[in-house]
Amino acid sequence: MKIDLNRLNAYNIVNVDSDIVLDKELYKNTDIRDIKNLHIKGDISINISDEIEMDLEVSGVFILPCAITLEDVEYQFTTKIEEICGKFNDFYDLFKNNLDICPIIWENIVSEVPMRVVKEGINIDDLNGDGWELVSSD
Repeated sequence: MKIDLNRLNAYNIVNVDSDIVLDKELYKNTDIRDIKNLHIKGDISINISDEIEMDLEVSGVFILPCAITLEDVEYQFTTKIEEICGKFNDFYDLFKNNLDICPIIWENIVSEVPMRVVKEGINIDDLNGDGWELVSSD
C-alpha cells in the first residue's frame, strides 16, 4: 500500500481505510499459509517535528496449520500500530512521491502469529492414525 506524499504534505494527514493484500513472498518460508481480510484503518500524519507518524489498526485472519492435524486453522488478529517512521524529507522523492507502508504493516503483524494453534474440537485422548495411536499425552 502506497501513501501519496504530495497529499500528506498538503494536508498534513491522510486517512486510511482499505483492504490490502500482502505479497505471498513475505510469508513463503513461515508457518503462515495465507492471510485473508487484511484491513487497515487509521491516520498517517506529519507531526510538529516534521516526522511521519502512523496511528493505524490492522486486522485480518491468518491461515495456520493445526499443531496436531496440520489442517488449516483460521486465527483472527487485530493489532495497533503507533509508530514514527522518520523525517518527512527522508521519504520525500520528487520522482517517486509515495511511501510504501507494506513493510511496516508486515513487521507489526508478524508478531501476532501464535506459536501454535489447535483446531477446535480436537480431542487429544482420541488421537490415532494408520498404524499408530497416542497412548499417553504426558
